[in-house]
Amino acid sequence: MSNPTEAVKPLSEFHAIGEHVYLVTPKAYTSKEPLILFFSWMGAAPKHIAKYTVAYRKLFPTARLVLVRNELADFFRNEATYSRLLTPAIDVVKQHVDAGGQLLVHSFSNGGGNQLVEFAKAWTKREGSPLPMRAQMIDSAPGNGDWRRSHKAMSTSLPRFWLWRLLGSATIHLFLAMLFVIAKLGRREPIMNIMRRQLNDPALFNRQAPRVYLYSKADEMVGHDEVEEHADQAEAQGWKVTRIRFEKSPHAGHIRENEGRYWGAVQRAWEQGARVE
Repeated sequence: MSNPTEAVKPLSEFHAIGEHVYLVTPKAYTSKEPLILFFSWMGAAPKHIAKYTVAYRKLFPTARLVLVRNELADFFRNEATYSRLLTPAIDVVKQHVDAGGQLLVHSFSNGGGNQLVEFAKAWTKREGSPLPMRAQMIDSAPGNGDWRRSHKAMSTSLPRFWLWRLLGSATIHLFLAMLFVIAKLGRREPIMNIMRRQLNDPALFNRQAPRVYLYSKADEMVGHDEVEEHADQAEAQGWKVTRIRFEKSPHAGHIRENEGRYWGAVQRAWEQGARVE
């Protein structure tokens, strides 16, 4: 397998179909290849996202790819707003599935995982069935909401100018403090707990689809122990789980350590996935 290369103009081949939602359709598109549903991590730069989208277009040259980008503000959205904003992406998935196509889902970090959960909830509410995945990749997630790690992860989306970073950092601390207080008062379940639980909800996700956790022992934003705990829970509930642990790679950067191992896991999951009826 050839090594993926970075796009010259990152993501220039995509066109917007909604807020933070983008689509690329090859001229030779066919529903015989997967529709790749890609949820990026919070504040991910186009050049970093492109390392994955370019690779996917090499693996599946005639496949459509839907990109859902993630920003800090997305954590503040309610379910109804998410459902409306994700409708263009849901429409593309529906069209592909109705044509006999299948779905490969790839989410990154807690931000992408949260958006994936909201997507699955909107799909299930509209279609009355779990998200029809053939394979699922979960990269650098899910975390359990550790304050220090959560702050570091959310801070990656802040502007580089020192004053805005300072104000933004304080705002994030305030936001995390509010979540902590609300949870302690018993008025609301912590966001990360909700996401972790709903990722293992068979009413939302197809339990027959192979699920691959890609994570690192060196990740400073989501601990490997947090990911492995969730993988263990998923496996105990009937999911077909594969754990791909890297030793030195940073958060959402595991292809830097071993690109072949990373994409090999993606290919195997797709090949092993059962057709969703």
